[in-house]
Amino acid sequence: MRLQTLIQFIFPSAILAQSLNVTVLGARHHRSTLECWALVPGFQTSAQPGQVGTAALNLGDVGGNASFAVLPAGFDGGRHNAPALQWVVYLSGLAHITLPNSTTEAWIEGGKNGVILALDTANVSALGHFTTYPSRERTTAMLIPLGEEGVPRHRVLHAGPCRGEELLV
Repeated sequence: MRLQTLIQFIFPSAILAQSLNVTVLGARHHRSTLECWALVPGFQTSAQPGQVGTAALNLGDVGGNASFAVLPAGFDGGRHNAPALQWVVYLSGLAHITLPNSTTEAWIEGGKNGVILALDTANVSALGHFTTYPSRERTTAMLIPLGEEGVPRHRVLHAGPCRGEELLV
């Protein structure tokens, strides 16, 4: 299954930038990291029926089963690794991601800026990361494993999560 229009489907009213910038939970030297990436190539004009002339971005193939998660308000996911290379699309609520050996943190609000890429699997990160859901409402998320193409083409913008104007507006 192709994810070419996933962003349009989830965020139909978003004003799209030239590229999609996403917070990435990665790993370096067996430690989880947070980085801001720009996916390349950027948005293209869609020729897909029903979306002709709109902006679309190919996110690659889906591998395995996607799932939908409902996390209760105040839930503590504890320390863990990403179970697979996957897109995590927070639709509602709030996720707070911290790293065991760092003060770097990411606050991910559900909605138009709620897309992250989780890549810190156990084979590349010894300690993983912590995720809590501190809002007073439940958090909903779609978990979409990457397919055989693997990690999408990108350029690293900087260390730490994407913020403010770097995200979709």
